[in-house]
Parts: sequence; structure tokens; C-alpha cells
Amino acid sequence: MNPYYRPTRAEISLDALQNNINELRKNLSEGTKTLASVKANAYGHGVIEMSKAVIKYGVDFLGVAFLDEALQLRRAGVDAPILVLGYVAPQYLDLAMEYDVSIAFFAEEQLEKAATLKNSQKKLKVHIKIDTGMGRLGLTTFDSTIHFIERALALPQIQVEGIFTHYSKADETDKSYTMQQYEKFNKVATYVREKKWPISIIHAANSAASIDTPEWSGEMARLGIAIYGLYPSTEVKKEKANLKPVLTLKTEVVHVKEMLEQSGISYGAHHFAKPGEWVGTIPIGYADGFSRMLSGKVEVLVAGERVKVIGNICMDQCMIDLEPIRHKFATLQDILHQEVVIIGQQGTQYISIEEIADKLGTINYEVATMLASRIPREYKENETIIAVSNLIL
Repeated sequence: MNPYYRPTRAEISLDALQNNINELRKNLSEGTKTLASVKANAYGHGVIEMSKAVIKYGVDFLGVAFLDEALQLRRAGVDAPILVLGYVAPQYLDLAMEYDVSIAFFAEEQLEKAATLKNSQKKLKVHIKIDTGMGRLGLTTFDSTIHFIERALALPQIQVEGIFTHYSKADETDKSYTMQQYEKFNKVATYVREKKWPISIIHAANSAASIDTPEWSGEMARLGIAIYGLYPSTEVKKEKANLKPVLTLKTEVVHVKEMLEQSGISYGAHHFAKPGEWVGTIPIGYADGFSRMLSGKVEVLVAGERVKVIGNICMDQCMIDLEPIRHKFATLQDILHQEVVIIGQQGTQYISIEEIADKLGTINYEVATMLASRIPREYKENETIIAVSNLIL
């Protein structure tokens, strides 16, 4: 296990991960494949260990955003099927083929380059992307899509492994737009099936659709935010999947002081502590993904209670107001090295990623993916640490 020398760390519950995968599978038809999205460092949870874990728990595919992320997994010894969901430039198609990485295929330039690849026992595996209303990547009309698929099927260098689309509003209560997307996609899917074209994986559902409308999944569900125990929105039907947050973010109090006189706290001195107040320092800052925009807005948990972060959050550290908990300690020094929970539960108190997202005016996805790679990750099964990842060392 990699060591680490700062108390700040993310604890990753693999038991919660397995629970979430099982909960999501309950909604899917028997035989539906699953893809775990591990892009963006597995949504901040650590891509190598999380990829190995989801494969262990029976996931069929891994999804990444770009080719570099796929190659990172291959070079770490991960041999499971990988699909690059974003754009891969034509000049790198041979690299994708060499490393047996499936790619999203939708651009004329990709098709033209694929026609020049050397014929070999290996084929370039592609999933043809159809834009049914996301407006991001993919073919837009029925005719252009069918023509593109026909041309791809005709190339001996290519194996058309799948076709797919992405729902843009599946996490909202009103499903009318998602239904429109499904109907557009299903028109293509029906045509492909009637033609008996050798395309084995027709897939559309993201986490939200897998929970709310699993019948619109196709042959594979792409599971992202939900496997990490976070709901795609407040509007999805939470009762259909009992998700458990996978990540807890912790540190400890590394310095304490009693203010001798009124004194400014942190850069800019926007907060002033009164004489006699107890103030602590914790070693986490905006370089760790604990955004400076949370300054003056956020709380952490110490001794089972909420305490405020005071002053501006620094790059590597920030200060907390210890006054609310001083009655629990005989001396100031007794607080030194007390556990601090930034995200997660301590006693009866809980700070969720969603709470932090609300304070930032964003969504839980962004908060999770903001967590810096310099934070060590501890992976636990049955409360036992089975692996530690510290990318700095």
C-alpha cells in the first residue's frame, strides 16, 4: 500500500459501491449489460482501484471520456472492455485498435481514416453515436445515421460493436423530452434489428434513466454518478434505488490556538477572531478541490458537531472556529489531532456532497470530480483497508 504523510484523505467504501451496483441492477431487465463510467478519475474516487472493483462486482464495460483515460487503464493492467465516450481523433484510431479500446464513432473523418487502416486479425471496435437531442456529439438524422452505419459495416477494418445515444433530461420528472429522444433512437435500433446487422450492443440509458425508465435502456445501461452513491438529481425516483455514498473526505486538526487579541484570519483578513476564541487549522485547501468559493459558507464536523470554516480557504489549509465545541474539551490541546469530516458522517451529523454543491451553486457531479488527485484514497471492504492510492508517491 502506498504511504501518505498528511492526514487528509478520502475513504472509499467498496461495500457501498457493490450495494449501489446491485441496487441499480434490480431495475434492469435480466441480461442487460452494464457499463461503469470511470471517467474523470472515477468521478474523483480513483480510477484504477474503482475500475478493478466494478469489474470484480460484475460490470461488463468501463466508460471513459477520451483515449488517454483508456490507455491509463490498459497500462495499469485493466483488460476489461473499455468504451471511449468522447471524440477520438482520426490519427489515433490505430492506437485504439492496438490497445483493444472501443471508440465513439460519428465523424466522416473517422470513417475515412478507418478505411486506410491495415487489415489484421484485430479490428477497430466502434459504437456509433446518435444525437437524438443532446446537441453534443453524434449523427443527427435517421437517413445519415443509417448510411453511416452501412458504410462502417462495409469496412473490413471495423467491428461495429454498438450504437448509442445519450439522454439530456432523464433526471427530470417530466419525461416527454426523454421519450422523444427514445423514439428517435428506437427508430434506428428497430431498423438495425430488422436488418439483422451484427451490432450486439444497443444502449441509451444513463444513471437517471436506469432508475426511472429502465425500459429505455436497450442492451446496456451506462451507470455513472449513481454507482458512487449520488443521485443524478432531486427529481429521480430515489425509492427505486437505495444508494449509499461511496466517498468520505476526512482530515484532522493539526494546529490550535487561543487568540490573544482581535486578529484577522487568513488572506485578506475578512474574518476577525475575538480575544480568547479558539481557532484550529486543518490541512486541506482549494488545491485539494475544497473550493475557495466555499469561504464563509461551509462547515465541517469535529467532535460530532458542525463548526464553521472561517476566513478565506487557502491553497493547502484553512481555519475553523472551535468555539462551539470547546465545552467538550478540558484544554485547547485536547482538540489537537481530532478527526475532521469534510464530506460524510460523524456521529449523528452528516455533510453531503449535495450540501457543498448547493453552497457553490453547482451539482454533485462537479464537487466529486473536483477532488484533486493529490488526496490519497483509502479503499475499504468490511471496514478494512485493502488498498491505498497516493499518486504523488
